[in-house]
Amino acid sequence: MAITITETNIDAERSREISEARAEVVRRAKAQGVKPFTSLEDFKGDPELITDFDVDEFLHHVREDRDRPSLRSVE
Repeated sequence: MAITITETNIDAERSREISEARAEVVRRAKAQGVKPFTSLEDFKGDPELITDFDVDEFLHHVREDRDRPSLRSVE
């Protein structure tokens, strides 16, 4: 005789928690004025801020920061 364990209650609870967490993130984003990107135009920056933006230099700094050891201790 095989015993089948169903996880429908656990799955339903987990789905509810995920939905609530997602709704909370959206609520916080809206409260802070964060808006979703709906087109490629949304990715375009303010011309005054990006006119002399050097992507290679930016990526160089990002890689340096990524490779720098963390000052926080891991416990």
